[in-house]
Amino acid sequence: MDALDLDTPALYVDLDVLERNIARMQEQCRTWGVALRPHVKTHKIPDIAQLQLDAGAIGITVAKVGEAEVLPGDDVLVAYPLLKPKLPRLKALAKTRRVKVAVDSVDVARDLEEIDTLVEIDVGVRRCGAQSPEQAVAIAQACSDFQGIFYWPSWLDEAGFRAACGKIDAVLAALSRAGFEAKIVSGGSTPGASKTPLIPQTTEIRPGTYVFYDASSLAAKLCGEADCALRVLTTVVSTAVPGQCVIDAGSKTFSSDQTVGVGTFGHFIGREWTMRKLNEEHGYVEPHPLTPSPFGRGGTNGEYQDGKAPPRVGEKVWVVPSHVCATVNLHDEIWYGRRGRVEGSWKVAARGKVR
Repeated sequence: MDALDLDTPALYVDLDVLERNIARMQEQCRTWGVALRPHVKTHKIPDIAQLQLDAGAIGITVAKVGEAEVLPGDDVLVAYPLLKPKLPRLKALAKTRRVKVAVDSVDVARDLEEIDTLVEIDVGVRRCGAQSPEQAVAIAQACSDFQGIFYWPSWLDEAGFRAACGKIDAVLAALSRAGFEAKIVSGGSTPGASKTPLIPQTTEIRPGTYVFYDASSLAAKLCGEADCALRVLTTVVSTAVPGQCVIDAGSKTFSSDQTVGVGTFGHFIGREWTMRKLNEEHGYVEPHPLTPSPFGRGGTNGEYQDGKAPPRVGEKVWVVPSHVCATVNLHDEIWYGRRGRVEGSWKVAARGKVR
C-alpha cells in the first residue's frame, strides 16, 4: 500500500530514516565518550525503544512510571519528581528492573529507600533542580542510594552550556567534600546533544526527539528535512476562503505547541505553505502566492512560491509537526514503512501514560 493512500490524518514513520537517526546518535555518543539513555517519551512505542537498546543504549529514560510499565529495558531512569503516592508502583517496577529516580527535594529523597537516586541540578533552565551546591548536598544526604547528579540543558546555547559546566563543577566539588561520589552525571536533550563535550563531566545523555526530529529541530538547524522520520499526512478540505486553504488536521492531530523560534504549526513538505492557526479539526494554511490577489491577503490565483498550482480540495500534503513528542501522544496508531510504502503499524503503547 502506498502511504499516500492512508486515510487522513495519519502519522507515518520512514524506517530507513528512523534507523539512521538511531545509529547516528549512538555513534555520536561513542565519539563524545558518553553513554546514551534515550528518552522514550518521544515515541512511546516498545519496538522503537528496543531498536534503541539493540543499537547500544544502556537503558531508557521515562517521564512517568506509567511509561516504564509498558516499555522495554531493564535499566530505567524516571526523569521526574516522584511523590510518595507513586512509590508502590515504582517499587513494584524495581523488583524486576534496575530503577533510578531524579530528585530535587529532601522530603522526596527520604521516601526513596532502596531506590537509586540522582540529585537534579538546575543549570539555568529554571524548571526543576537544586539551586545551590549546598542544597544538592542536603538532598544527597537524604538519599539512601545516591548515585550521582542529573541536569537538563534544554535549548541552552553555547554560553549557557559553559555556565552550566561551572555550576556542575561546583556541585561535584561540594558533594566530594561531603564524602559523596557522583558515579553518574546524566544530562542531555536533543537540542543540547551536540554541546555535550562542553560539559566533560557528563557520563550519559538523554535525548529523545532525535529518533523522529520535528519542525522545531529543523528550524534550529539540528537536522535537515530528510532527517525528519515522522510526518503527518493531511488532506486539503477547503479552499473557499480567499488567501487560505484548510487541512483536515488541527489541535487534535498536531500539538498546539508552535515551532520554536518561528511561531507556526509544522513544516510542509514540497509546499511553501505556512500554518498559523489550529482549531480542533482544522488547520489554517497560507499558501503564499508570488502574485498579489484581488481578493485580499494571499490569494488563490497566479503563481505560487513553490512553483505549483493553487491548493485544491482533495490534495494530500505531508507535514512535519512542530513538537513531535506531544503530537505522538495524541494518536493511538502510527504507520511505518520504507520508500513511501506502508509495511505495518504500531500501537502507541504509552499514549496517555501520564501517571
